[in-house]
Formats: sequence, C-alpha cells, structure tokens
Amino acid sequence: MKKKMLMILLAAVMTMTAGACGNGKNNDGNTDTQTENENKDEKGENGDDAAKSEQVSYKIEECVTLGDYSGLKLSMPNDYKVTDEQVDDYAYSMAKYNAQPAYKDTNKKKVEEGDTVNIDYVGKKDGVAFDGGTAQGYNLTIGSNSFIEGFEEGLVGAKVGTTVDLDLSFPENYPSEDLAGAAVVFTVKVNKIVVEDPDKEFELTDEYVSQNYNVATVKEFKKNVKEYLLEQNKSSKEADTRQSVINELEQICKVTLPDELLDTRIEESIEQFKNKNLTDGTSLADFLAKNHNGMTEEQFRTDISEEVKTNLTTELILEAIAKKEGIELEEEAFQDFVQQQMDAYAYATAEDFYKSNGADAKSGEAYQRKVFVCNRALDLVVDQAKIKYGVIPNDAD
Repeated sequence: MKKKMLMILLAAVMTMTAGACGNGKNNDGNTDTQTENENKDEKGENGDDAAKSEQVSYKIEECVTLGDYSGLKLSMPNDYKVTDEQVDDYAYSMAKYNAQPAYKDTNKKKVEEGDTVNIDYVGKKDGVAFDGGTAQGYNLTIGSNSFIEGFEEGLVGAKVGTTVDLDLSFPENYPSEDLAGAAVVFTVKVNKIVVEDPDKEFELTDEYVSQNYNVATVKEFKKNVKEYLLEQNKSSKEADTRQSVINELEQICKVTLPDELLDTRIEESIEQFKNKNLTDGTSLADFLAKNHNGMTEEQFRTDISEEVKTNLTTELILEAIAKKEGIELEEEAFQDFVQQQMDAYAYATAEDFYKSNGADAKSGEAYQRKVFVCNRALDLVVDQAKIKYGVIPNDAD
C-alpha cells in the first residue's frame, strides 16, 4: 500500500531549481552552485525569493564518482514480441470482460423486484422517438437503478408478453439538454424473465464485435488488438530499458548525497504534497489516515525520504554525465517539450504545467529544465548500451 501511494505522490518529487544544476564555476574550475546564487543576491531572476534548494551549494565532482557508463552491457528477460497466442488471449479476455452476462429463460410470468427482464422499449418526447431511447432484447435488472426514476418501478407487476406505457420525466440535471427535465413516454414490452447462466461459455463472434467494437469481424478486431499490444510493448520496452540503465548506473557509480540538499528536497517534497492535497484545510495526519490506510506522519516522512534519496541519486549521476559530455539545455527543444506536455495533459498555460511539478511555478519550471537535461544524458547512455532482450541476465555473455 505504501509503495503504491508513493508512486502516485512522488511522480515529481524533485522540486529542483536552476541553482542546483551545477552550472556556476568557482576559481578552481569546479562546478559550485553557490556562485550563481550569489550573483542573484539570493533572489530569483524575477526578483522573487529563490526556492531553498536553489541556495544549496554543492560540487558535483565531490558528489559523484562515475563508473564506465559507455557501452553498458545489459540483458533483459522480456523480448517484447507479440505472439498470436497473446493476441488471441487478450482479445478474448477483453471482450469477455466487457460482455454482459449470459442469460437463460425462466418460466416466471410476473415481474418482481430483483428480476432480470428482457425488454423492447421505445422512448418518445412529444410523440417523436428520441436518440438513444430505443432498444430490443435488453436485459434489465429491476432495482439496479440503471434507468431514470420510475422506469424500473413501473415494470414491477407487469406480465410477460404485455406492453406497458410509462409516463416519466428526465431529471433536470440530465446530461442531454434536449431531455433534461423533459416529459417522455416509454413504451415497454416485457419479452421474458431471465436469470444468469454461469454454465454458458462466452463466444467471441463477428456479431458481438460488430455491436461493441466498431469492426465487422473478429479478424479485424484481433488486428486492432495486435496493434495495441505492439504499441504497449514498444512503450514498455523503452521504459524498462531506461530503468534498467538507471539501475546499472546506480551500481557502477558512487554517489554521496549532500546532506543539506537532501534535507531541503525532502521538505520541498512534503510541502509540494501538502499544497496539492490539503487544499480544504485538512491536516496531513487526517488526510493520511483517511486516504492511506491510517499511515502516520512518521511513516509518510520515512517513505518520502527514501523515495527522494533514490530520485536524488539518479539525478546527480545524470547531472555528472551531462557535465562530462557537455550536454546543455537547448531552449527551443525544451519549449517544444513543454508544449507537448501541455497538449497531452490539457494544461492551459505553461505556468499550470510547471505548478503541477513543483511547490510553485518557479521551482516546477526549474525541475522540468533539470529533468530535460538529465534525460538527454540518459538518452546518450541508452543509445550507447549493448542490450540483449529475451535473455536471463545471468545467462548473458
């Protein structure tokens, strides 16, 4: 439970700023963030108070001893291929999951609460059938509240084979403007009363997929499933590969986390969490107790601290690689990246995007700039790596 929570809460815990990037130079030529911060007179570029992490000084050369990251040899057990068997299994499972239960007829003749009735119905407003108000052979469980108020209640007592007219009104807040609050008449024929048939196996047929997936045949449905699985595997392969490279870098590089920077990041991360989640005056203790199975503040701090340590370790390694390789932020490419994120996640402004990734817009932007450069460093290491897929790690040469 705790780990799942952290994956959600700490997707962007590194609330970094430009001052922690190690771009300043001191007299001996080593990177020292203090220089840049002093030039800003402990203020941000716009005159705002700088984030605390921006004022932390450290030398990346003293924090990280890089191992030989060029041409890493890795092996991964997954080959990320899509087999016909996987397509068949996924197609069947997905279709079955979304299918209505199988039913069998009963001899029951009168509808009661809790019964499942097979019905045909037509809904009319001012004598004209409206869109979405007509169906044949629909199985409706009385008491499920699947239809508007009065529909299911109006069928209680109806006999199989009879037709019932239901004079009803849609609720005022109904999503369709044409029907919100409208008086309508549903003409309903009770075909039969049915029960679920647990012994009937689901069949994947052309008729079923044509009714539910906008395709004509099972063959076409499976083609779409295969394309989906290929795309999923492509994304998984990229993500898994990058994580495997990060794991290897953490093994071959030696990192000493600056205490002040670590403590500052932990506090910033906790503050970011509070800003995002405690918007109604709820205390942190109450929020954790209600939403995370009674987790205490002490447990929360312990977990968030471990996650920050992991993130900061990765960050410093990639920062050191970026410096060694001369990788710098390309402003145009970064702005393209920001726009892509805004489009993908419907952010109205870049400021909104930055705020979602930091304690405020300023630290969020700095965080994204750092991530952008670090990812370029990771790209380089991944591109140079020699990776075997579909091979158990210990079996690799």
